[in-house]
Amino acid sequence: MFLTISDAAKAKLTQRLTPQTKIVLDFDDGVGPFSDAGMCTLDVAFNIILCESDQITNDFDQKIDSTLGPVYIKGYTATQMDSDMTLSVDKYLRYSLSGPSGTLDSNVGLRDLQTA
Repeated sequence: MFLTISDAAKAKLTQRLTPQTKIVLDFDDGVGPFSDAGMCTLDVAFNIILCESDQITNDFDQKIDSTLGPVYIKGYTATQMDSDMTLSVDKYLRYSLSGPSGTLDSNVGLRDLQTA
């Protein structure tokens, strides 16, 4: 599994990255510290979380490679992802996650939880 981060998305994200930043691709299903609540909906919701290593719980038990380095995921949520995905920025400056199967989430959230 690989996540390509487009140049536009990379430009927006790198403004917030430090050498200690960990990147999480969180499928918002109510599990883990980054999900506010599991929703009973047909919508798929992903969030990019920028955090520190001590904020990552055991829920995030796998890593995928990306053009910005390792990205943590909840292993069981890999079925909601494509083997090759792209995080890009649309014309409205929203993050969008897509893959060979099409658009996975047209409005990916970004949460910067770094304390420093």
